[in-house]
Amino acid sequence: MTPPDIQNGVYRYIFNHMQYMDLEKYRFSFLTKNPQDLCRTWEFKKYGFPVHGLCNVERDNPDGLRDEVKRILREGYDAVHLHTSFWRGFLIEQVAMEMKVPRVIVHSHSTGIDEEDDGERMDRLIMHNAFKEKFSFEYATDVCACSRLAGDWLYGRRIPRDKIRILPNAIDTKRYGYDPQARRRGRREMRLENRVIVGNIGRYCYQKNQKFLLSAFARAYSQNPALFLVMMGQGKLMAELKESADRLGIGGQALFLGWQEHIEEYLQVMDVFCLPSQFEGLAISAVEAQAAGLPCLLSDTITREIAVTDSVCFLPLREAAWAEKLAACTPCELRDSAENQLIKNGYEIRHAAAKLEEFYENGG
Repeated sequence: MTPPDIQNGVYRYIFNHMQYMDLEKYRFSFLTKNPQDLCRTWEFKKYGFPVHGLCNVERDNPDGLRDEVKRILREGYDAVHLHTSFWRGFLIEQVAMEMKVPRVIVHSHSTGIDEEDDGERMDRLIMHNAFKEKFSFEYATDVCACSRLAGDWLYGRRIPRDKIRILPNAIDTKRYGYDPQARRRGRREMRLENRVIVGNIGRYCYQKNQKFLLSAFARAYSQNPALFLVMMGQGKLMAELKESADRLGIGGQALFLGWQEHIEEYLQVMDVFCLPSQFEGLAISAVEAQAAGLPCLLSDTITREIAVTDSVCFLPLREAAWAEKLAACTPCELRDSAENQLIKNGYEIRHAAAKLEEFYENGG
């Protein structure tokens, strides 16, 4: 299947939870600017949920957007759950409150703006901060976030911090548990049996900062030629990153995969998981890597809330520090189960889905 452009943390949060909820009791509809790609997902093919595409955006045609949202909400909804990375307005929230939808939930999923151009990113940040200071419970009945850092990012002084409900990005821990046979099989199929595999999973974009990882890996590889880099995801920077690998002399030591359906299979073959992100709300890929028992190298820009095992190491975004850690990596064949720690910290999807149902029923 051609990978849909919506394979990101927000949609994975929604779909991960939806699979474990009572779909006789809860009926989901989707409101999106990208209906074509949403309708190409296996979840749509399985569940057949209604998808409403938005034609207007607030900054260009607020009246048109208002009319669209009102028409859709007239169908009758008990809750509107809005998943947000940064503020560009809250007209949809305002319309939902005006129409007295019983639950209007805003959910923060990020701590930064994924824009490579410095000027454009600063313009968006200024806009975000302006709207952030205006947001209040006039526009929502409930507010939540994937981490406390994500809550601080989206909500200003009008939202008391004790009113923000934290809903971590949970996973099916059993799906990602370590499987030595799968590791051996996968490494044999990839013809990487004798290599130390450095892994990265995420969109090829400014936020995920893979260009930095390439430079650090090249430096580490010069000290430890057993290293091999496997990256997977999708995004506009993929071709540029391949060119960077060639310029660094590691084109033959790096594999750039596209979007993959079965991430758990690739986590088995890895020896270390790396995420040098510029920012994260709460990186679900790092949760999956811990579930697979992998040591994780994460940038120190990422919230400490993500570290539920002792295998996580936070590093500053300095190339020498990452290169030193990578050069010292060895095969990771003996791994401990992290399932109990993930359950305890709220990252097990069955428990999280039950909590989301309770949240829909009773609020924060």
